[in-house]
Amino acid sequence: MDDHGTGSSMKTPATAAALPRRRVQSGAPWETLVGYCRAIRAGAHVYVTGTVPLEPDGSPHARDDAYRQAKRSLEIIEAALVELGATRADVVRTRMFVTDIERWAEFGRAHAEFFGEHRPATTMVEVRRLISDDFLIEIEADAVVGGT
Repeated sequence: MDDHGTGSSMKTPATAAALPRRRVQSGAPWETLVGYCRAIRAGAHVYVTGTVPLEPDGSPHARDDAYRQAKRSLEIIEAALVELGATRADVVRTRMFVTDIERWAEFGRAHAEFFGEHRPATTMVEVRRLISDDFLIEIEADAVVGGT
């Protein structure tokens, strides 16, 4: 039972703060300027920040190709997950921010191919702009390691 007699097992702020945290940095220029990391693991939970389709040199990947941009964003997310001990099968939720919802099928195809039978809950919403006009999509992902 919790302090309110509800039987809730929710963690208190002190308990949550005690969870070990590991962070991954990608080296994207915005991480330092904005003050965030590519991904963070707190206990069994992994949170991957909004991820745009960058090439290793920092340039935009596949300008104007919705499918390839979504696929690249998911590849970058997977690299962060692996570095924190998770896999794509551990992802429980994604959020896709797209600049043209009319291209939903192209974005969706990349998402479906990437996750296969391990389909997470997801949301796709249209936004006016992303950090650069070269990007058509930005994807966030949340994972729980060791879940069934």
